[in-house]
Amino acid sequence: MSESLRQSPETAPSGSHPVLPDQATIAAATSGTGFRAVLSNRNFLAIWVAQMASQTAQNSLWYALIIMVGHLTGASPAGIGFTIILVQLPTVLFSSVSGVFVDRFSKRLILVGTNVIRVFGVLAYLLFETNVGGLYAVTFLVAVVSQPFAPAEGSTLPLLVYGEQLITANSLFQMTFMASQAIGFAIAPIVIGLFGIRITLLVLAALFALSAAVLIPLPPVTDRRKAASAGNLRRLVVRTWGDLAEATRFVVDDPPLAVALLQISLAPTLLLVLAEVGPAFLTHNLGIGQTSTSLFFLLAPAGLGLGIGMFILGQWGQRLRKDRLVLVSLIALGGTVIALAATTIISSFWHTLGAAGLPIPSGVQQTTIMVPIAALLGIEVAFINAPVQTIVQERATPEVRGRVLALQQTLTAGLAIPPLILVGGIAAVAGVPATLTLMGVAIVIVGLGIVYYS
Repeated sequence: MSESLRQSPETAPSGSHPVLPDQATIAAATSGTGFRAVLSNRNFLAIWVAQMASQTAQNSLWYALIIMVGHLTGASPAGIGFTIILVQLPTVLFSSVSGVFVDRFSKRLILVGTNVIRVFGVLAYLLFETNVGGLYAVTFLVAVVSQPFAPAEGSTLPLLVYGEQLITANSLFQMTFMASQAIGFAIAPIVIGLFGIRITLLVLAALFALSAAVLIPLPPVTDRRKAASAGNLRRLVVRTWGDLAEATRFVVDDPPLAVALLQISLAPTLLLVLAEVGPAFLTHNLGIGQTSTSLFFLLAPAGLGLGIGMFILGQWGQRLRKDRLVLVSLIALGGTVIALAATTIISSFWHTLGAAGLPIPSGVQQTTIMVPIAALLGIEVAFINAPVQTIVQERATPEVRGRVLALQQTLTAGLAIPPLILVGGIAAVAGVPATLTLMGVAIVIVGLGIVYYS
């Protein structure tokens, strides 16, 4: 067995010799390249199917949850915002240390167990369908339990795929991750509209159960774990916090990296805020859709714009200066949010057609204006996120890159919580359009501030 393919020894569950993949497994996992060769590896196929099913179900579940809370709270931005906070808060609290559990316990057990708990979580939503407090409690608990899933999935992949196939496998995983987000948010309103919340939740529970079932036959190499005593765990906790402090100092000492982390946290925060105020804005202010379907008219064109932006960057992004592209896109994003808030004002030109004897329904008027604005918003988010992520990866040295990326995840979730709290209160007092306008102005000010001080 070549050294490049040999796994580092770890203590097996029974305390015996390290469990290593056999020659047949490695041969199957390194023969050929390309998507077809990778998908012919049944172990990778299992974890890929699990990723596709669980991620699609997870994104559909968050949409369904927003709809359920919206029905119980009258589409209150504060109620929906609190739901999103409960999803984000565990990431702030536990994402940086979840890798500790992945290193110490069976990865297969974490992957299977997380999906099984998600099944029971979805079924619990059925029990608390009319109890908003119960929905909040289940949401927080499921979000906490789900934290180790992503690092366990990422750590399992190199145990199943080797050599040049690993690059292909990672590319396929990233494509599937993005596609599952779009598919989850796209099909959820359709399924809810056709079959209702209860049937939708049962379908999502079945998808999580499928994810758990296909992961059970993973090879013994995914069951490896490190033996841990109480003393080792204490030292590990101290070392973990020390490593996080070192990564924080590294970011603080590199202002361009710190700015990049700030920039990359703005777009996800904006999308979460739009999910918070979107139902009320679309149904009450624009008269588009119902509570269960309105977000589709905002998120679907934004997702399309995101795809267009990624395509443009893939074709011509290497010709552009990343820092300038990000700043221009950030300032333009603020202007687009202001335009979104002014949809009713912009759509007033349709009144001239009505006066000319061509009346157009109000909902159609608003939709024809809002959809292009939402698509432009998606393009600008792509123009911010992809270049900034590249900047972060380039400026973080290999020794701290993993910790910086974990810090990015924590920072992104943490910075989203204050706006989610504030926006709900501001929207209740000043209305959603005024809230969106203030948010757009704030984004423009941040962009201009970065230009001034950089």
